[in-house]
Amino acid sequence: MKYIHFIYALLIGSILAGCSDDDAGNPAFDDDELPKIYMEWASTYVYAIDDVVKYTAIVSPDDNISCRWLVDGEVVSNGLSVEYRITSSEPFTLRFEVERNGLSSYRTAQVTVTKPFEPKTYDNIVMGVLTTEGTSDYIQWDNITHLMYTSLQVEEVSPVLKLPDATALARLKTVVSLAHNEGVYVIIDIAGPMNVTSGVGGYNQTALNQIAINPTLRAELIANIKSFVEEYDLDGVNISMNSANNDAGGLTDHAQIGEFMKELGEAFPAQHEGERGIYLVTASIPMAWNNGDQYAYLGEVDRLDWVNLMLFGGTDLSPVQHAPNWQIADNIAKFAGKGIPASKALVGIGAFGVKYDIPPGTDPTWGTIDNYLSYPTYKEILAMDAGAAQKEYLQTGNAWIFYTGLGTEYGTNVSSKAGEAKAAGAKGMFIWTLDYDSQEAGKSLTKAVYQAMNP
Repeated sequence: MKYIHFIYALLIGSILAGCSDDDAGNPAFDDDELPKIYMEWASTYVYAIDDVVKYTAIVSPDDNISCRWLVDGEVVSNGLSVEYRITSSEPFTLRFEVERNGLSSYRTAQVTVTKPFEPKTYDNIVMGVLTTEGTSDYIQWDNITHLMYTSLQVEEVSPVLKLPDATALARLKTVVSLAHNEGVYVIIDIAGPMNVTSGVGGYNQTALNQIAINPTLRAELIANIKSFVEEYDLDGVNISMNSANNDAGGLTDHAQIGEFMKELGEAFPAQHEGERGIYLVTASIPMAWNNGDQYAYLGEVDRLDWVNLMLFGGTDLSPVQHAPNWQIADNIAKFAGKGIPASKALVGIGAFGVKYDIPPGTDPTWGTIDNYLSYPTYKEILAMDAGAAQKEYLQTGNAWIFYTGLGTEYGTNVSSKAGEAKAAGAKGMFIWTLDYDSQEAGKSLTKAVYQAMNP
């Protein structure tokens, strides 16, 4: 314990000593010991114009050191501390360096500077979905008009939202600031337990449904959602009640679920005070044989900007394309008959595949098929085959992988899906998820979707 106290005193003393060569009272260090940096530090920060960036580093050993702070490679301060006033809206790299006897250490951070919001213009919505594991590096700002963050999940019959860890929440703040700088609105996805890769809800998971039909619990849930939206400066909320297919009573009490959606809309008015001035309220509809019946209540919700048709991730007892094109017109027509016009529908593209690895001689049942399924991401599929972007399935031994690609040789691709969506009068499309897409221009699903929907 005395040793710990001694080190702590040493670090405090180093702050007072600054970058001087006065090492009186300090223990002796070898000349080849690397200087170590101690301070609270993150990889990304968000500031506004006229803000002053202030940091002080602690360095040990602190003898024979030189210190400097740099903004985009230009020295703005020499020493352990920096005070730098931001005068431009351009993002920049902040770097702290310390050198001792030819050995150096450093810290860097990317700084985003907020600027007035100017909404992006477009012909059709192209929404990217980002998971809690995603970073801003996955987002192609030029190729999306809206962003959805998935998800805050409800895992028990409790209005308490399960939040991602502190690191993910810090990334979210940066993502939101970057999005608003790009004129992109950001909405939060609220869901029950799900397989995030495929967007499929947990089987027999009805916790969110049970909260929605309970007036007291749903009021608390809405209050918690609103608090999160305000804290993270978001632009609305999406509800993914994503367990339509189950043996636990389904989405029961549709009238009360409808009331939940209406109360949600009242909590997030279409017009409100603030720089951006609007809230978006949307819902996600999973692909299921009975989704038309289970989600008919949405047709009676006036305060609904659009629905996200999750037309991907379907499986069968034998290998089959998980996102056939015929489902686009079929689902849009189905929900138009329930009061949700095509002009309120976004058609989804899944940036993943469904892999069937069924041993020869095996006859799966609906109770066992999941044992033979996996969901490789689009990135992983591209790593398997150099030409995979121009295909829609791969065969590896006994395994088959079905996915949506970019080529025109086959019937299921981005171009054909975009054509179906536009022909049906859809409001736009979305990509599930940006994390799993390729960043290469010639392979990116996001870029292909945007170009098809906003030529």
